[in-house]
Amino acid sequence: MKNRLEALLKLFEKDPNDSFTIYGIGLEYLSQKDFSNAEKYFQFLLEKDPNYVPVYIQYAQLKEKLNQINEAKLLYHKGIEKAKAVGDKKSAFEMEEFLNELE
Repeated sequence: MKNRLEALLKLFEKDPNDSFTIYGIGLEYLSQKDFSNAEKYFQFLLEKDPNYVPVYIQYAQLKEKLNQINEAKLLYHKGIEKAKAVGDKKSAFEMEEFLNELE
């Protein structure tokens, strides 16, 4: 696990604008239950690339784990909007399902 994170961090140093790398770092931190670093990278990605739809799902689920339900709902709502705007019906549907479970 550690090696994958180190490799991703090296890629990030070379290209800090690569959304896929930033997302991967967030996922690695999430899998290590390092929620504050996962959140840091998810937040950074949302600011840098608000159309990167997968981050909304993971970030909202992280907020659920942290029992920050209102923030999770907001992320799902924004994510659904973005997913529909970019034509990602599958992700929009997925987030609608998660959102319905929360409400």
